[in-house]
Amino acid sequence: MASEAEPPISTTIPSDPTPSAPTPSSEPSKLPRTPANRPLLRRLRVYLLRYLTHLARRTDYNLLRLSKLLSSPTSTDALLCTISYTLELVHAVLERLLERRLTDIATTIAEKAEYVLLPGETLIATLPALTSTKILAQTVGSSRALAAIIGDFRIFVRLWGLVGIYAWARETWHSPLGKEAGRKEKLVRKVVWGQIVSCALFQVLENGAYLANKGVLTTASWSGEMGKARETKWWIWSSRFWAAHVVLELARLSILHCYRNASSGAKDEKEKEVLGDGEKEEKLLREENKKDDWLWWRDLVSNIAYMPMTLHWSVDEDRTFLPDWSVGLLGAVAGGSLLADAWRATA
Repeated sequence: MASEAEPPISTTIPSDPTPSAPTPSSEPSKLPRTPANRPLLRRLRVYLLRYLTHLARRTDYNLLRLSKLLSSPTSTDALLCTISYTLELVHAVLERLLERRLTDIATTIAEKAEYVLLPGETLIATLPALTSTKILAQTVGSSRALAAIIGDFRIFVRLWGLVGIYAWARETWHSPLGKEAGRKEKLVRKVVWGQIVSCALFQVLENGAYLANKGVLTTASWSGEMGKARETKWWIWSSRFWAAHVVLELARLSILHCYRNASSGAKDEKEKEVLGDGEKEEKLLREENKKDDWLWWRDLVSNIAYMPMTLHWSVDEDRTFLPDWSVGLLGAVAGGSLLADAWRATA
């Protein structure tokens, strides 16, 4: 029996001349998008790199200036002086703040315990200190200790200060004033010799007191109560000769100021002559005058700040008149004026 032939299955899709409309997709298009904040991040990255580069250059520059500053004993002493007295100021201020805080705590406890204690009873309590109080107490102790170390070091490196004073005296002796020297030069020279003598006596007395304090001088005159009294006396007299040096330095600055005002007319004439010679000479003259003014003000500020300190240490301990914070403030001003000039010279 012949089977009927089935029609073949076609897998070909008949073409439609009319294109069908695309079916709308329910999912949004997934095309790549550029984040809107990418330009902002790029700019921030550029700014950060520029800042870090600038910071690195400034750090390198300042470290080189600091190295130059520390290469000179004079500028190093100015830096240590400023740091030491600033630490003393910080110690005095924070110590007063700590005492006030502890007093408030004790007062609060006493007021609360007043109503529960019977007459004659005493309350002894141990309370855990707050973290801020602990940090404050540690800072007070550390600042005082570091200031003492710096102060001791500064006195130690002055042990050979007599050598520099001798060189100062020798240079002054071998630089006599000429016949054309005026009254100003003669007055300044007399003041300088007075300063040399006062500095030499100050250095001898300070060296003796310091070595006795460290137990280096152990003879009979430096031992026991008599030795302690002698050491104290030498400290006081060294401060008095230091005060004499400061007074003489203020006198020298006064002489320079008075004669500078008196010769202001001659200076103007000199500037007019220089103006006729050229612009370069005028600039050099003005820079020289500016430098002289800067040094005059530097020495004036420093010695005015030192003056009450030297008088404070020139009397017995029970007669001193400056509080600790005043000593720290005045010392920071005196050292800071010298440090500003030393730092300026390293540029």
